[in-house]
Amino acid sequence: MAESDRWPLSETGAPVPPEILPDSATTFEFSGFAAPPKKAFPAWTVWDVAVIPCVTVLAILLCSVVALAIAHSLHTFHGLSITELAQEPLLVVGAQIASYPIVIWFMAVIVRRRSGEPFLTAIQWNWPSRNKAGWFYIGGIVLAFAVEGLAHFLPIPKSLPMDKFFNDAASAYLMAFFGILVAPLLEELFFRGMLYPTLRRRMGLLLALVLTAAAFAAIHGAQLGYAWGPILSIFVVGLVLTLVRERTGSVAASVLTHSGYNFTLFALLWIGSDHFRHLDKLT
Repeated sequence: MAESDRWPLSETGAPVPPEILPDSATTFEFSGFAAPPKKAFPAWTVWDVAVIPCVTVLAILLCSVVALAIAHSLHTFHGLSITELAQEPLLVVGAQIASYPIVIWFMAVIVRRRSGEPFLTAIQWNWPSRNKAGWFYIGGIVLAFAVEGLAHFLPIPKSLPMDKFFNDAASAYLMAFFGILVAPLLEELFFRGMLYPTLRRRMGLLLALVLTAAAFAAIHGAQLGYAWGPILSIFVVGLVLTLVRERTGSVAASVLTHSGYNFTLFALLWIGSDHFRHLDKLT
């Protein structure tokens, strides 16, 4: 191979060795093997993030309609009106559980199209090592006790709208399954996986932390009757979870912490209600 085939030519026609090329040039570029430019993180836009809550609402409505149609035809719910069925905890929570795979699939489609990478890679899932994974879960347990301690200094209503999902043991166990295994996954994929990186890139670290935690608290507002005491507690939880994601660069770490936090709350409820057999003790 001639020298002129391996190196770029100068204005005089002589080959230019790589060591005297300008800083902006590389041998890869001139040899036809230019490295693809690294995409900015995150690759998705704020509009991509904004459409996800809309898809979530539509998915929940769709699954709720299907659940109501099935329940209306079952003997178990015979005699109940559509309004009464719509308030049944088993149907409401079941519809949400069924809708979440649809939402996660939609998020994965957006992220893969924007980034060209697998979904978990693009959002920086980064599952921690076995030893560290346990510590993140323990961290969630510690966080739960800390927030419960904080709640003693806040005005917490004696009853909340979410209490209606704990009418019986079956509903309580379903809520525990949902709260420990399902909700942390979707919420962390959205808030810490997609929303937080978008806000951080546009607004900086501090504002992104606060806004992500505020949005996290806002989606729990209806469950908490929009009482500022419980919402402040959830805001603190959201802030800690976002900090975990920021410091570790791992969405999986915040999922583990979130799950550990919820596990502790349900464990305390399970103990305090004699294995969900006396939920009236908690009112």
